[in-house]
Amino acid sequence: MATTRDVPDPAEYEWDFEKRGSVGIWFMKGWQGFADEDLEAASEHYRERGSRPDVEATLAVFGDATTLPKETQEYMGEAWSANGEYTGVDRIGFVSSGIAAMAVKSQVEVDGADVESFDDLEAALEWASA
Repeated sequence: MATTRDVPDPAEYEWDFEKRGSVGIWFMKGWQGFADEDLEAASEHYRERGSRPDVEATLAVFGDATTLPKETQEYMGEAWSANGEYTGVDRIGFVSSGIAAMAVKSQVEVDGADVESFDDLEAALEWASA
């Protein structure tokens, strides 16, 4: 099991993390394309924190200002598919009021996990907690 020393601290980056029940939630805030360092740190945090036994599902929440160019969507699909496999969680959700969640979901494929997109955090939490 990873210790907190091994996991990037969200306070140092342009994203945030919280846990509700057994659901890990990454808030990508108003992401309009992070610097590589921020994206890599979010990915590392997701892998290490999401693979702990107290997390059974994960959600990534994109803010209203989030814009994801096609190459970023493709990168996220590849990286987050690998991350989802690594964590072994049962459910992986993406949340946004616009199309960002659907765009990312369409790129993510994880064997053995349900992957969904939502426009409402509460609906996503209900699904992820089921």
